[in-house]
Amino acid sequence: MNQKRDRSCLLLAAVLLLYVLLAAWYSVTIPLGEAPDEVPHFTYVRYLAQHGRLPTTDEEHEAFQPPLYYALGAALTFWIEDAPETPFAIRANAHYDVTDPDAPKNLLLHTAGEAWPYRGWPLAWHLARLLSIALGAITIWAVFHLGRELFPGKPAIPLTMAALTAFTPQFLFISAVVNNDNAATAFSALVLWQIAALLHEKQCAQLWKRSAALGLVLGLAILSKASLVALLPVAGLAIVVASIRCGASSATPQTSRARSWVGRAAVSLLMAFGLAALIAGWYLIRNWILFGDPLGWSFLLEINARREGPLTPEVFAWLFKGVFRSFWLGWIGIQFDDLIYWLIGAACVVGLAGFIAWLVRRWRALDGGTRWTLILLGLHAGITLASLIQWTATVLGTDQGRLIFPILPTVMLILAAGWAWWVRGRFQHWVLGGLVAGMLALAVLTPIRYIGPVHAPAPVASEAELNAATPLNVDWDGIRLLGYRLESTEVKAGGQLVLHLYWQALQPIDRDLMALVQLVDQDGQFLMYVDGSPTAGRDTTDRWSPGVPLASRHILSVPEYGEPGEYTVTIGLHPFGESSWLTVTGPSGEMLGDHLVLPVTIRVLAP
Repeated sequence: MNQKRDRSCLLLAAVLLLYVLLAAWYSVTIPLGEAPDEVPHFTYVRYLAQHGRLPTTDEEHEAFQPPLYYALGAALTFWIEDAPETPFAIRANAHYDVTDPDAPKNLLLHTAGEAWPYRGWPLAWHLARLLSIALGAITIWAVFHLGRELFPGKPAIPLTMAALTAFTPQFLFISAVVNNDNAATAFSALVLWQIAALLHEKQCAQLWKRSAALGLVLGLAILSKASLVALLPVAGLAIVVASIRCGASSATPQTSRARSWVGRAAVSLLMAFGLAALIAGWYLIRNWILFGDPLGWSFLLEINARREGPLTPEVFAWLFKGVFRSFWLGWIGIQFDDLIYWLIGAACVVGLAGFIAWLVRRWRALDGGTRWTLILLGLHAGITLASLIQWTATVLGTDQGRLIFPILPTVMLILAAGWAWWVRGRFQHWVLGGLVAGMLALAVLTPIRYIGPVHAPAPVASEAELNAATPLNVDWDGIRLLGYRLESTEVKAGGQLVLHLYWQALQPIDRDLMALVQLVDQDGQFLMYVDGSPTAGRDTTDRWSPGVPLASRHILSVPEYGEPGEYTVTIGLHPFGESSWLTVTGPSGEMLGDHLVLPVTIRVLAP
């Protein structure tokens, strides 16, 4: 048994090592800010580090969130000062378009100041990401121990639970970025493990210690994310059940046992909830004073788009599809091929069917601690899913799998135990190993195929593209516009023009330049404009390699109110955050002013 336990610990260590390596790879692959709400989560950390106090909702978008995750991040980064050459700035990508499959899906523009070696605020951001990776490791560790409480004689199942957690691509994705969901998931897993340990405790004298441990992680959970109050009734019921079971096992008379378990439950509940209140109560009181409610939901409702109308079957279908897909992998522009989702869905169905079969066949044979743990895991999952449905009835944009990551241990339990049920003996290890290997393969494939290409720099212009373009060869202080190509010179009001530009850096560019592209009428008044990176949102000029021709595709959306007539396209370059224009120089060195006028006429037609 000791040898098996030692081997399990070694295998768990290997899983954790692989997880850390994968999460670090994901972290350097995902540009800063390109994850769910990562910018406001980081600025909360940054605010705490700089000011040493909690922000108000007027100062930070995520100020309604409990502070534990952000305080830990601030403790890691308070000593870092912004480098003078790279002041903190969030550059929105003007060319981002979620509806156009060919448009960039990066929300932000990323300069050379974010590249290795990290310094200033990018260093602080990456250190905060390391905190997330550490919390992910805690989640995996807690999931393993939860499994070992339920299956003490079957080490393959808890190891499979831990490995599936570690190698789930979306878990790696969220663990690699700044987001308080990492703290919520970790402390939720710890609470569920402590509930299982409490219900499996054999010695009544240890009940108060188990309750204290549960209260500790429960308080930290609530201080991580307000939605984890869903754990309170589950934890309270666990303490009551453990007290009753402990009293039932004693040899005292029935009346004495009744008084005994009531007293024991009261003391244990006071121990657990009192400790949780000491840890998180101050924050709930603060919210009551500032927002009028302990959890700060009033402000949260103010900043979210509200849903109008009832929950229809179509809404439920949208919710299920979005949550299921993004539980495994899903973010803007980042998702598996449909076949992979179908394969994962099939694996989930097989696992769920096996888990149900195991429950039906083995329920009576399970010990009381295991039965009650499974019941409370189910209760927690039910409360979490019901809360998501209620939240969906209130606001939009709830189809995100990370919102149910607190039940991730239960999901992995169902998969591991369900698949284990179908196969017995030595083949069980092969089947569970194959399941883990498949998830690991997806984890390795994801940065290469699904994340990296979304954030790839501007493509190199081919010789065929350059030959098909109208040559220009005009310069702006070390940047040359080699040529352009319009897919059409006519467009209806409300339609779009597609303009291809071909750029080249003549020398290293040490600043971030923006390109203003305008559609101008004959009186010099612009009809529309786009002010963004010259490569149409793919990268910034300080990342360009000298001598490499780059291709960019610009979408010029003509407003519906556009008057029919003739227009021209103008292009001007200026430093980011400044309105000073660079001078355009022609092929022969002649000055062309501060805006280039393309030698083509655009006809806007009536819609």
